Amino acid sequence: MLKIIGWYLFIGVIFNFLVDMSTDYAKSKGVKIPDQTDWNWSMRIVSAIIWPIGMISFLNGFIKEYTKKHNNKNN
Repeated sequence: MLKIIGWYLFIGVIFNFLVDMSTDYAKSKGVKIPDQTDWNWSMRIVSAIIWPIGMISFLNGFIKEYTKKHNNKNN
């Protein structure tokens, strides 16, 4: 059981790392990031615990923006 919890939290930490990296990448490309989306350590800890909800939210937003940008290129 402890091994499962360890893997769950490890995946949460990796998820946080990927979100931080993608946010920094978006900022470097000139995407305006709202101020309330800045992560602090308490948000990172909560996110590591409830990462499946964050993953669904992140993927939902990513897919919406990707398809919107892809559809605008075709028009």
